[in-house]
Amino acid sequence: MPVPLRLVLFFGAIFALYFVLHRFTHKNAPISGPFFFDMDCLVLNTGIPYSIPFSDIDHVELEYRAGELETRITYDLLIRVIRKNGQTKKVWYKGSRTGKLPADYQAALEEKGLTVAARVK
Repeated sequence: MPVPLRLVLFFGAIFALYFVLHRFTHKNAPISGPFFFDMDCLVLNTGIPYSIPFSDIDHVELEYRAGELETRITYDLLIRVIRKNGQTKKVWYKGSRTGKLPADYQAALEEKGLTVAARVK
């Protein structure tokens, strides 16, 4: 039995409203990089900001290629947050050499007291 179009549009509108409202609860989400800090939480800047309390984080891994930093204007950065219960959350970021570098992100995380492992390929 096909789903009525009205039902699909209704749930689509609900999801869009949730997305817009949740996205703008964090003031600096649109202009921050791959993550930002908000009230003792690391907030991953995915489509919908994903908040992880510092107390739940075991460690954070940053993965990037050193060659991209030397030869290209942009670089790819994978940020993997491993929680104490073993769950993992990832965010991929396309950065620019004219902006913040992976070392800047690592320093910001360490400044907040988080354990950071940089994996350079």
